[in-house]
Amino acid sequence: MKKQFILFMVIATFCFSSLYAQNTKKAPTGLGIDAGIGYNMMNLEGKTNSGVDTISRYSQFWMQPCLRIHYDINVKNFGQSNSLKVKTFVSYYTFGGKLKKSDIGEFDVVAFSSIEAGAGITFDFVKMFQISPLFKAQYIFSANERYIRETSKPAKDVKSTTNPFCYNAGLQFRFKYKHFTVGIEGWYGLSDIHKDADKTAKENNFRLLVGYEF
Repeated sequence: MKKQFILFMVIATFCFSSLYAQNTKKAPTGLGIDAGIGYNMMNLEGKTNSGVDTISRYSQFWMQPCLRIHYDINVKNFGQSNSLKVKTFVSYYTFGGKLKKSDIGEFDVVAFSSIEAGAGITFDFVKMFQISPLFKAQYIFSANERYIRETSKPAKDVKSTTNPFCYNAGLQFRFKYKHFTVGIEGWYGLSDIHKDADKTAKENNFRLLVGYEF
């Protein structure tokens, strides 16, 4: 957790330094920074020793921060207000999910800290609204599982049973006013996060991001 916090602070410092540098040096049009939060869900499917199918739904309320740098490349203008662009981005995000184990306050939290990179097509309308179908890949550099009750137990490292690379398809809606942006997006997991052949884990997440575009 300490390493994740340090990484989060490093990326945040870089983003805000880039914003400050805008006062002295012209940044490329379409370059921007975003920060926000995401709601995570995950389904873990498997079988019992007797062969019965099981599914655990990690869908309890659990949100994590997101930091992102994006760059929109203009491809074609349609009139004076509409355009077609290619969106590229790099982000830090922690996904996974939170499972309710009982009615006495027992929870299981699985967290995957990742660096993600993606791209997609962006449709700009009246220079204010964007719709972007996107695809991204992410590298998981830390994976842990925590049990929570009255007293939380130390986190257990589960990276050995986690696939280091996974992929998502998503859709983003964004509003822009001058240099400021507000966006919402949803991501659907395309790959299995779990390494074990008898288990399958797939995740979805939804995010709210605010940003500044140079």
